[in-house]
Amino acid sequence: MALRKPSTKKIGVKVLTTGNTGTGKSLFGLSFPKIAALDSEAGLALYEGTEVGDNLVVIDNTMSVTDLEATFTEIEEMLEDDPNSIATLVIDSETKFYQNLQHSCLDVEEKRAVSKGGDVNDTNLSVRSWGRIKQVAQRLQNLKIDLSAKGVNIISVSQVEDVKKKVGENFVKIGEKPVMPKNSEYDYDIIIDLFIEKDENGEEVYKGVIKKDRTRVTKVGDVFENPSYDIWKNHLDGRKDADTISSSLTKDLDKDKKTLEQEDYKKDNPVEGVNVERNKELAREILEKSNNTTEEIKKKVITYMTENKVSLKAVDTTLTSVYEATLAQFN
Repeated sequence: MALRKPSTKKIGVKVLTTGNTGTGKSLFGLSFPKIAALDSEAGLALYEGTEVGDNLVVIDNTMSVTDLEATFTEIEEMLEDDPNSIATLVIDSETKFYQNLQHSCLDVEEKRAVSKGGDVNDTNLSVRSWGRIKQVAQRLQNLKIDLSAKGVNIISVSQVEDVKKKVGENFVKIGEKPVMPKNSEYDYDIIIDLFIEKDENGEEVYKGVIKKDRTRVTKVGDVFENPSYDIWKNHLDGRKDADTISSSLTKDLDKDKKTLEQEDYKKDNPVEGVNVERNKELAREILEKSNNTTEEIKKKVITYMTENKVSLKAVDTTLTSVYEATLAQFN
């Protein structure tokens, strides 16, 4: 961890755009500058070579989560060569990647069922598979956050599904939610839901309602006609010459994982002569006696610990006999 003084930072906005089919989600994403696009629906291909697709720099057609991770690495390499090469990552759509991840896990479950003589038709995603999906989804969210910390805007396009509540004998629609991993909305700075309304002449008008905006450029409930990057352009341009944040949540996650693995290894493979639980008790006793003894004895104990390099924090590696000998110094 490295503490720093607060200052204005160049940071990309993380935008989640939701809506039903045909509400302009892809067009909204394409309004952002210098785009690297992940097109899982082959929909953006319709705009390649047209004025609408002028902001596209590179594009990849895939539904693979593995390819998605590789793209993040590729964009980081492009930014190292030229920090101004990419300004936006559009993922269209997040829903397809999430659904494909579920299908892949289900395929694995079905193969496992067949190998054990089970019925494929009775196969569902296990708790283990859902845990794996959650782990992969969280890693991808961290990659997006890391990329935004380098000044890249993240535009996640998501389909929606109905949220229903049982009223009497019937289920009643009470809202909508994005078809993405649960609680994904918390990672985004801006959430805008797109829809279509007809004007007084019967013409369709594309609109967007703000559900969340950490930039405070807009307010929750604000409605915009033909929403685009221009809404936040001045806010983002005002930060373009600032420093970026040094962030690597994926590396932090790997660091914590390694620490947990090491702790598990120590528990499963204790050092000969080290009783961790007993060491914790002895360390507490040494501290208690230090706080309730004369200055002369306390000095004696500190000298002993210094000369023998005794640390009360190293309970996993210090020989229990060393702690016992240290405690004996109080007598």
